[in-house]
Amino acid sequence: MVSENLRKVLLLIISLCISTTCKISISSEWLIGDLGVFQGLDKISARIKTFEIKVGLQKKFGVLDINLKKCVYSKPLNEPESIAFIKVLDKSDQYSDAKENMPIFQGWIFASSPALNAMEHPVYDVSLISCKKDNTLRNKSSSLTLKD
Repeated sequence: MVSENLRKVLLLIISLCISTTCKISISSEWLIGDLGVFQGLDKISARIKTFEIKVGLQKKFGVLDINLKKCVYSKPLNEPESIAFIKVLDKSDQYSDAKENMPIFQGWIFASSPALNAMEHPVYDVSLISCKKDNTLRNKSSSLTLKD
């Protein structure tokens, strides 16, 4: 009886250790970026534009307002992948009054698979190219970073 209870407790402890270790290793596979590189396509004029958005800021592309909420990318030794969480608002006359704050797209997009969770719009396509660290933040002097 005692040995059976002891075995159950040990199995519980082992399973908790394994699940905790798995969560730590999964979360440490991603690096947090502060800049997303996107590609926009105007389907009417067939023009492609590449632009960058800093995390937390909004960028205008045609009538769309694209807000980058989060951007992560894989470590250099892993298979290259970038994932971004964006919120897209359509500021055209069609959506101006009733759906002013209603996003036409809100979700995660993947650089390696743009069609997996694609933003659907009749005029514009927006896809993620990559996430990265902003070079201007890396080039700060050490004395400035210590004060921040």
